[in-house]
Amino acid sequence: MEEVRLLQPKMALVSINNENSPYVSYSGNLKNCYLLCGSEYDENCYYGFWLYDSRDSADCDYCQKCELCYDCVDCIECYNVNFSQDLNNCTDCDFCYDCTGCKNCFGCIGLRRKQFMINNKPHSQQEYSKRMKELKDNANREKLFETLESMKLQAPHLYTHVLNIENCTGDYVYNSRNSLNCFDVKQLEDCHYCNNSVALKDCLDMSNSYYNSELDYEVMSEMNLYNCNFCVTCFDSQNLDHCELVYNSHDCFGCFSLKHAEYCIFNEKYKKEEYEKKIEQIKKEMLESGEYMKFPVSTYPYEDSNAAMEWPDDPKIC
Repeated sequence: MEEVRLLQPKMALVSINNENSPYVSYSGNLKNCYLLCGSEYDENCYYGFWLYDSRDSADCDYCQKCELCYDCVDCIECYNVNFSQDLNNCTDCDFCYDCTGCKNCFGCIGLRRKQFMINNKPHSQQEYSKRMKELKDNANREKLFETLESMKLQAPHLYTHVLNIENCTGDYVYNSRNSLNCFDVKQLEDCHYCNNSVALKDCLDMSNSYYNSELDYEVMSEMNLYNCNFCVTCFDSQNLDHCELVYNSHDCFGCFSLKHAEYCIFNEKYKKEEYEKKIEQIKKEMLESGEYMKFPVSTYPYEDSNAAMEWPDDPKIC
């Protein structure tokens, strides 16, 4: 299987329906964007991961429906927010954490529907404007971050960030039910151990998976799959096993870089009856040898993989 894989061409970037957006990958429906990954429906955005339906923003991760934001994480429906995390429906806020419905706040933590606040202390509009001018004229970003981190240590924190869930565990889980140990997900049902995923049902061990996928196991970077196992970067397909870069196909095993294919084993086409017979035999042999149920090796060199970000000094882990 690895021999077949190495012989097939690989796409440098995975992008769908993008306009003037070079060097984006695993992203779709972007316009005038640069160096985004795992993002959709953005315009004029740069250097981000999991950025959704946002405009004119840069250096933002896990943000949705944001505009004119910079260096933000886990922010939703924010406007002109900078250097902040876990903000929801906020406007004109800087260096803030865990705030909802706030306007004109600076260096604040844990506020709800407040305005003209600096370091969690109220100010009049005139005082706020004057103080903000002083802060911006003498801004020391490193010191501001240190102050914010010090305030975080003294403030209560949410145990988990969830909304509209039933019988779920994890963090940043939205509109889901019966899903355990899931993180940064929404619209999941009966799923376990998933991250960075949307609209899955009856799936296990998934990462960066999207849109109406069902009965999948150990799949990464996919969209609209049904009954697929141990696959990477496969779209709009059914009944795939140990496949990579397979699109609009069904009933394939150990296949790479195929489109509109069916009943293929190691990129070789078979009749349906012959395919079913050979698949049963191959799976039996792989189970006996311990080769089956192993996730594919990274497509890219170790230093360019996600593993290197977590374990930069130990290439043996990959």
